[in-house]
Amino acid sequence: MISFNEFLKKVDTIYLDHSFEWRYGQTVMNVLADIWSDKYKELVATENDCFYDDRMVQLTLSKLEKEWMIN
Repeated sequence: MISFNEFLKKVDTIYLDHSFEWRYGQTVMNVLADIWSDKYKELVATENDCFYDDRMVQLTLSKLEKEWMIN
């Protein structure tokens, strides 16, 4: 698996490529689904899911960063 920083870089790159179609939180979750599908499934429809609400991005990323280091 890639590092958390590599994940963030990929999110930023894809976000810029889709900036008129995808919100940032949507991009985070879409990239997460591709890279770490089990974690994506765990976060969907929880208080840590930022897909529909960009205000949740920092919470989602904080949780992911902690859990990324464990794996």
